[in-house]
Amino acid sequence: MKEKDIYQLLNDLDFDESEVEDIEISEFDKAKVKKEVKMALRKKRKRHGWKMKVVAAVVIGGLSVSALGIAFPAYAGNVPVIGDIFRFLDNGRTGIYDNYQEYSSTVNMTKESNGVTITINDAIYDGKTVLLTYSIESEKDLGDQPFIGSYLDIKNTSGGSGSDQISKVGKNQYVGLITGSRLDEKDLDTVKVKWRVDSISIGGTEEKIKGTWNFSLSLQASDNEVQLVDQGTEQNGVTVNVDKITVTPMSFIVYYDQLVSKEVLDKWHGVDVEIDIQDDLGNHYAGDGNGGFGQENHIHWSKTFKKLDPDATKLIITPTVRLVEYTPENHGGVEITADGETKAISIPTKEGKGTEEFQMDDIVVELVK
Repeated sequence: MKEKDIYQLLNDLDFDESEVEDIEISEFDKAKVKKEVKMALRKKRKRHGWKMKVVAAVVIGGLSVSALGIAFPAYAGNVPVIGDIFRFLDNGRTGIYDNYQEYSSTVNMTKESNGVTITINDAIYDGKTVLLTYSIESEKDLGDQPFIGSYLDIKNTSGGSGSDQISKVGKNQYVGLITGSRLDEKDLDTVKVKWRVDSISIGGTEEKIKGTWNFSLSLQASDNEVQLVDQGTEQNGVTVNVDKITVTPMSFIVYYDQLVSKEVLDKWHGVDVEIDIQDDLGNHYAGDGNGGFGQENHIHWSKTFKKLDPDATKLIITPTVRLVEYTPENHGGVEITADGETKAISIPTKEGKGTEEFQMDDIVVELVK
């Protein structure tokens, strides 16, 4: 049966309104309800998104509520305002981070500069991606959506991709999650990580707080099992090959290659391959891409999915290919010449127009137990 959200559960209750008692709730619960409302509104505007094409190295780059006597999930912990930041920021959208808190390491490393205190709360390295949760306490309001000017460096690796998200949870209090994924395929049991924050832009304004918040730490990879796969499918000049699958206690990572024929590259500006995964029990797995590296005709990708069902014996991997025409609207940019001048990048004309999409045959992987 499909899991119900908190609003469906409340709608199903049969109770006498005269027996309902208003109670005080925490700043966390207020923030949680606010996020639920925002996400419910956004679902109506949801669009199918495709990852940007990546070749070679990728640059990282007051709600008033009364609560019924029903508890929200207990995320509160030892850090200010919120404990399980992984789950709070995911907000039930994907379930990818449901088990990350359990297997992460507590860091509680704090730096203060210009009235802003940043604390790394938890850290985890799954063998591919480094994830850091952090909290911010400021002497002044940073707005609902501040922007953190930072750089996450995984030492001794060739490039990386990443993301950062942040949410306001109380007065001048914020929590965030920053991720960085190695683009190479080295087997590294330990990584040294540096996270440098040099500015915080206040949301909704042009004001910026500059400072120095520098962190260094070493992380051990979580337990993992690697299964070599080497299975693929080919259609219409595009080949997708699954190289290997790495299973950790809280997630699994699929490594796959995208190979594109010269005929397809001559016709289309861009070729994107996305993979969808379900198992033989009917579970569908949400995932986050980790970026990729390679040449135009051969790109290595990886994608992290939520925790694998231990009873699953097969994974059904379905690639979908999207062929794209570049236009000034979807692929605008500038280049810097030798004399420092900038000019618009010209887009060569190709036969393929608009977009085309097709689904490839399934790649069925027998899981080794």
